[in-house]
Amino acid sequence: MRMWRKSLLAVLMVALIAVAAACGNDTESKEAASAEKAELTVSAAASLTDALNDIKEAYANVVPNVTITYNFGASGALQKQIEEGAPADLFLSAATKNMKALVDKGLIASDRTTTLLNNELVAIVPKDNAAKISGVSELTSDAVTFIAVGIPDSVPAGQYAKDSLTQAGLWDSLQSKLVQGKDVKQVLQYVETGNADIGFVYKTDALVSDKVEVAFAVDPATYTKIEYPIGIVKATTHSEQAQAFYDYLQTEEAMNIFTQYGFSAPNN
Repeated sequence: MRMWRKSLLAVLMVALIAVAAACGNDTESKEAASAEKAELTVSAAASLTDALNDIKEAYANVVPNVTITYNFGASGALQKQIEEGAPADLFLSAATKNMKALVDKGLIASDRTTTLLNNELVAIVPKDNAAKISGVSELTSDAVTFIAVGIPDSVPAGQYAKDSLTQAGLWDSLQSKLVQGKDVKQVLQYVETGNADIGFVYKTDALVSDKVEVAFAVDPATYTKIEYPIGIVKATTHSEQAQAFYDYLQTEEAMNIFTQYGFSAPNN
């Protein structure tokens, strides 16, 4: 009986050692995976430039092994790049239609996309502009020579502006005054440099420039709600790291940075 107990004890000891070793190996494998270096390419709407650059620095402190490379541009242009096979791990659009197009084509899974942020449309003028413009009805006056908007087909801010001006019955009559930009940052630049008397940009763009001021906020009832969806591209070769950054952008830490630049969380 004593020999049997000793044998049983020996078997149990071996089993416990094996379990401990397996757990140790599992922990080590997880640590090795988390320490794996990767470079993520994030295609993002130009209006997110300043906020995302700050977030990039913050994320480097949390996950130093992952390098974030941004590809900023107009949402429509970025959509087409992804459709044509350009490398991208995540896509942040300034309009839901661009994300939906990629989901419909099977390039982004519907369960790996969500609305990240909201924004507002405003009209801006140079700070030294003598003309006081308080609403869209004043855009037809002789005091306004050039109006900057994003190209509606590819720049969501341009489409929102077109929708609002169309509802006001002004889009067609203002064609001779329109100066179109390739993205919202170029529209901002047109106004900053005085090459446009007024321009339509996001509130967040107006806040980061000390060369312009808001002439008026565009009535939100005249354009589609501005939503910024984020999605993980199916073709990513760094699925775990892409998911981790996708999750991080929805954390309180990241959202605090977004709100500092004037964005708001969904439903706020």
